[in-house]
Order: sequence, then C-alpha cells, then structure tokens
Amino acid sequence: MTTQLRRHTAWCALLALGLAACGHGSDHAHPDESRAEDEQEHAHPAGATSVTLWTDNTELFMEYPDLVVGQEAPFLIHLTDLSDFSAVTRGALVCNFESSGTSFEVTAAGPARPGIYIPTVRFERPGVYTLELLLDGPQVHDRIHVQKVKVVATHDDLAHSDEGEETGAISFLKEQQWQIDFATMAVAERPLVASVSALGEILAGPRNHADVPALVHGVIAADQNRNLPLPGTWVEAGEVLAVISPPTETGSMLMSVRNEFLLAQSEYERAGRLYKSQAAPQRRLDEARLRYETSKATFDRVARDVDFTANDGAVHYHVTSPIAGGVVEAQVHLGQSVSPGDVLFSVTDPRRVLLEARVPLSHYRKVGRVLDASFVVEGDDANYRVSDLDGRVVSIGSTIDPVSRTLPVLFEIANPDLRLKIHQFVEVALHTGDTIVGLAVPVTALLDEGGQSVVYVQAEGESFVRRTVKTGIRDSGFVQVLDGLAMGEHVVTVGGYQVRLASLGTPTAGHGHAH
Repeated sequence: MTTQLRRHTAWCALLALGLAACGHGSDHAHPDESRAEDEQEHAHPAGATSVTLWTDNTELFMEYPDLVVGQEAPFLIHLTDLSDFSAVTRGALVCNFESSGTSFEVTAAGPARPGIYIPTVRFERPGVYTLELLLDGPQVHDRIHVQKVKVVATHDDLAHSDEGEETGAISFLKEQQWQIDFATMAVAERPLVASVSALGEILAGPRNHADVPALVHGVIAADQNRNLPLPGTWVEAGEVLAVISPPTETGSMLMSVRNEFLLAQSEYERAGRLYKSQAAPQRRLDEARLRYETSKATFDRVARDVDFTANDGAVHYHVTSPIAGGVVEAQVHLGQSVSPGDVLFSVTDPRRVLLEARVPLSHYRKVGRVLDASFVVEGDDANYRVSDLDGRVVSIGSTIDPVSRTLPVLFEIANPDLRLKIHQFVEVALHTGDTIVGLAVPVTALLDEGGQSVVYVQAEGESFVRRTVKTGIRDSGFVQVLDGLAMGEHVVTVGGYQVRLASLGTPTAGHGHAH
C-alpha cells in the first residue's frame, strides 16, 4: 500500500469520525457540518497531507485533504501544550492563509474536541500558501508558521507520488498520548563530562549512626516505659528512649555514688569556711577540694542517665540517644531483662549519608581524578549530582575487594527531603573531568530490549519509529548518542514503554481515534 493510499484510507475514517464528533456533544458546532458529512459520504479525496511542527510552547500535528479551488476542506489540527504534553482545551485558533499578496482568515472559536480544532477552509485561488496559526487562550498563546500549503485549480492538477509506506512505523494516536504521562525532546548537542560507570549503595556514615546499649543490669518495667519509640520515630540527641529499673544492689551502688558526691561537696564547703576563718590549714582545704572534684566527675557521668528523684523512691537508669535521627531498630520490649552491652536501639541520622561506588577493576586508574559524580537510585527517576548535594569525596579505596574485584569510592552527601534511603542501590557515573560536546538524549528515553538500547523517534505527530542506538558518556541525566539518531529528531522521553506496546499490538490506555 502506498503512502498516499494509506493516508487516503485513514483520512476518510478520521474525517468521518471528526465531523461526527463535531456534530455530537461539541460546544463549537460548525454550521456546515451536515453538508460536509454529505460530501464525505460521496466524495473521496485522492490523498491527504500531514504536518508536524514544534515551537517552544506547542506541538502541531495537522492533517488536511488535497486542496482544490472552490471545494471546502476540513483541517484536523491537533495542538499539544508542551508544558505538560496535554491537549489544548481552551482558546480560539485563527488560521491566516497568504499567497502572492492574497490573504484570508478562518477562525475556530475553540476545539471541537480536547486538543483538536477542525476549521473548514475554502480557497478561491490556486497557489502555494503560507499558513500562520495564532492560538490565543488562557492555556497557551503561540504563533505557528506552516509553509507550502499547496492548492490546485482542478482535480486534474493533483499529482501524487508513488513513495512507499514507511517501514516499521508505529501508530500511537494523540488521544493516547494525552491520556498518559508522555513527553518528547529534540536530539541536541550538550556538553557532557566523561565518566566511569559503577554500581553502589547508599550507606549511613559512622558519625550518623549509633547503636544504643544498656549500660547496667535491670528490667524494662512497664510502668516506666509507656512510650517506647517504634522504628521510624524521630528522636533528638539526649532524648530518653527507655528506662531501666536496676536490681537493688545496682541501685544501692548508684545511690552510693550520689551520696559520696554530696558528702564530698559538704566537706569541701565546710573546709572553705574554716580556712577563711583561719581555723583550718591550706592542706585540709586542698584535700577536700580533690575529693569533691573526683566524686563530682563520677557523679556527673552517672547523673546524666540516672534519675535519683523518681516518685517511687527507686533509682532508674535512662537510656538516651547519643544523636538525633530516626530509630531504625528497637530490640526491646516491656518486662525484658537487659545486661550491660545489650543493644536496645539503633538510631540513624539520614540528613547526611554516604554514597559508596564500587568501581570495576578495569577502570580503577581513572578514578584518581574523580571530583564529582551523578547517580540514580532504585525506585526514583530523579538524577542526583554529588556537587549539588553539598557533597565531597571522602576516600578512594586502596584495596581491591577480592570477591567483587572492585575498588570502593566514597562520597558524603546531603539527603534533601530524606529521599535517599539507607541501603538503596544506585547506578553511579563518576566524573573524571574530561568534557566533550555531543548529541545527547535524556536517559529516560532509553529502553532495554533484549540487551539493546532502543529509543522511539516521533516521525510525525502520531507516527513513531523504533531505533537501536549506540550510547556513550552519561552525565546528569543525559546520555551521549554515538549512532542511530540525528540532530533535531524528537525522541520519546516519557511513555516509551506504551509506544512499544502499541508496536506489539497490545491495547493501551485511550486506544481508539476519536476525532
């Protein structure tokens, strides 16, 4: 089937659906709809033309039949708001045709259906026209210029080429694109920093993680531990996590520390008064001060964690968090007996974390120049950069792991909004400092199909082509394309999997052309 015949068949179906849609449920009905439908039933256009253009704000996909002087021709104009790749649903569209000093306008007050304007145009003179589309509405304001709109005097002047149908074209309609998360981007040159690829992991830093042990024998009594923190609870440094009720002998020992301090304090104060009144020598004052300072140091260490003023008259030992952070583990329950050294809680401060990259041995010589890195984590499409996260290189390992045959490289980074989770796996690109300029596309455009890197190119508004590409450097969410794409081609960056399903004939959301 030739391209012209394929377009003719599609045009007939689309036009019938489009005109029917305009006559049913549209807020912007056209007065000549009935006449156009009658003409469609009896007139068969010999061909159809499609145009796809992009501005900074709008994507245009326009289809129109062969244009003959004196005959009305409906233009199917699909407009996409590129701010979010949604259908344009509001605003008037002015179509200004101009050729050899002759110009006229046709206005569509609004879309016949979301994203689709269907102005009907009648030409009085043949020629090659330029078309300026002025979209004026609260959603998008834009001007789009279309060249070489050809109008002939009679049907006999039509000339159709016998070009073959494009091989491998995938149909993915605008209605389908508008109903899913979808986006495209033009292939362009970008500066890219050379990098070394590695796998890695997000880890807690040694200064940002603490195991909290019991330091005395005792019991986690129910009446003293009504609010044991659960995993995930945020705690502050010094906050009480649990209360241990020690046995009598331990309580007595702790009380003796307190009593010894109070006695030494009293003796020191008394010696000071006597020395001041010359009733005691300097030596006695010095000895009292020494005993006081020694007992105070011991008592201060104990008093930080021991409550000597409990209402029940007993001594209670407070288990406190040494750092601020989230409780990762709570290995304690009511009524539990604990001993010194038993880890009761693990607390991690995730506001700064470590990024560990495991560099393959084949690239270990390159990492000596690493000052920065970019990475993605599992479960998150965002691309992160160490330098953007107030990060720095902590260390470059000097020992090769004998099992994985990799070299560890550590970065310390901030964790914005706590989005990075401890033990998340990461894909890292360690920047080696060399910069090149090359064709690049977002990493999200790449799909892995049977071990090949594949992208989907938007050949026309509703037509896509599968391309196998050869890739190079990855940097800040973009990947260098060494082969398979040309400058200016538009690739699918979001929604590529749905285009792939369409190529397999698999039903996807929004299937069906509803002009």
